Amino acid sequence: MADYKSAKEAFHADNPGSSVHYINLISVTALTGYALYATASRRTEGRLLDYMTTVLPLLLSMTTMSSRLVLLNSVLALGAWVLAVTTPRTWYPHRVAMPRGRWLAESDSEDEGSNGRRTPTRRPQVKLPSQVIAESNAAEAERRSSGSASALSSPISPDEGRRRRLSPAPGSSAVIDIGSPQPQRRTSPVKGDPLPTSTHTHLPHSRAGRPLRRTHLPFLSVYRAHMMVMTVLAILAVDFPVFPRVLGKTEDWGTGLMDVGVGSFVFSLGIVSSKGFSTTRRGKMLGTLLGGLRRALPVLALGFVRLLMVKGVEYPEHVTEYGVHWNFFFTLGLVPALATSLLPLHGRCKWGTIAVIISALHQLILAAPGLTPFLLNNYRPNVLAANKEGFASLIGYLAIFLVGLGVGEHILSLSTGRRRRRSSSRRKEALTSGNETDDEFSDPDTVAERATRRRSELALELAGYAAASWITLGMCSYMGWRVSRRLANGPYVLWTVAYNTSTLAGYLFIEIWLCDPRPGHVERACPPLLDAINANGLAVFLLANLGTGLVNISMETMFAPDWLAMGVLVTYSVAICGIAWAMRGIRIKI
Repeated sequence: MADYKSAKEAFHADNPGSSVHYINLISVTALTGYALYATASRRTEGRLLDYMTTVLPLLLSMTTMSSRLVLLNSVLALGAWVLAVTTPRTWYPHRVAMPRGRWLAESDSEDEGSNGRRTPTRRPQVKLPSQVIAESNAAEAERRSSGSASALSSPISPDEGRRRRLSPAPGSSAVIDIGSPQPQRRTSPVKGDPLPTSTHTHLPHSRAGRPLRRTHLPFLSVYRAHMMVMTVLAILAVDFPVFPRVLGKTEDWGTGLMDVGVGSFVFSLGIVSSKGFSTTRRGKMLGTLLGGLRRALPVLALGFVRLLMVKGVEYPEHVTEYGVHWNFFFTLGLVPALATSLLPLHGRCKWGTIAVIISALHQLILAAPGLTPFLLNNYRPNVLAANKEGFASLIGYLAIFLVGLGVGEHILSLSTGRRRRRSSSRRKEALTSGNETDDEFSDPDTVAERATRRRSELALELAGYAAASWITLGMCSYMGWRVSRRLANGPYVLWTVAYNTSTLAGYLFIEIWLCDPRPGHVERACPPLLDAINANGLAVFLLANLGTGLVNISMETMFAPDWLAMGVLVTYSVAICGIAWAMRGIRIKI
């Protein structure tokens, strides 16, 4: 056992890494697989389709097809293109153009009342306020001319009052669609994930300008789930020879798929934490830090459990990843707590600015004479030195987390931020002036067009951030600054940000081009299997760690032939996906 442990540690050691282009080509498989799902789901659906298009291609890209990535992506892209061409779109149907000012002409013309368009009889007739006033004045004049009106009688007839009550009050949240034969779908808001994904029904704003439901963000759900799937697959596949060594974690310097996977996990955590940070009360730095540590106790406890299990069974471990006692759960627990202590600064500058300052200071500290050689050697005289990789990289991961917070706040504004509030203000002005109808804001096609426009703006912004990050990373490479996941230095932070913003933009572009944006249809843009993985992401990650340990204890993975390795990996991936699907109705909070 001791000989196998030493051989296994040597199996993972001294990895020089691969090129960034090779890693990007593997990651493109996630995008082409999602494009294939987006087009295939127009014809069929099911968990098998979800697995075959969003999970299995990723497993193949990092194992048996890792040397034929162009072929793999070409097949997936060709399949998506054929299905897109042969399956016509069902959205954006032809609509009769409404002349500008239709409401004004209909409501102010007394002649148009008898000749104009009638409300369908299948639903109660709803009068516009201007129509009610005009009819009220006419009725009052008729009563006065007949001399039957009493001085104490109301100027509004009972029928007229009934018609007034059918019109929503300014503060009402009812949605009334005049002239539409279909009843308006009304759904109460659901409390839950601050960034809803695929289970919520979109509704327009209320008359008071308050959103009744946040906009769907399927691309974010697919991004988060794919990051989790890639991580879950890689942590076991790396123990088999079928997984290319250059894709594992690098020793000191270089880029590997698992290197960017660790940073992407932290970046994704920052995105999903943005809502919680935006609602956290800002107090003194020490108080907020202690509060963050209390919330991090469950994750830190998982780190101690993993430490005891690894040391207890003499599990093969790569010490230079995080240190002798440190593991990734400690990083996951401490990074949000440290970010919480920076909340007082967030009132003065953005998260991205704070991240740049922290990363720059971290890079300056690493440049101190003798510090980097000490962090990279095997001299470990005490507990702090034994875990120097974990402590040294913590600041870099904090910077990545803060950038994720900034991007998350920006994405959150797509559904609940300033853009929606400005749209509500314009809508209130239009309705008050009588120049627009509620149809314009509740019609599914109109809602889809507006949502597509907002998504297009966000996609271009994300692409711009990605381009700026890639250019800056190229400048760092030109100046000789190398990427180090072990130190989480400045170039590593830049690489992680560039990789993830590019991926987010890619998913969003695919959603815009290939998915139906109409309310009631947009939730189909996220595969239900990925949605289930998303619902309990940290629990799935913990389960994958337990499964990885079980496989490594039960067999000598380092000597497994490729056919056996693929059988184990496929079974493992199906089991993880199956358990995630079984837990989809349960929200496990850790």
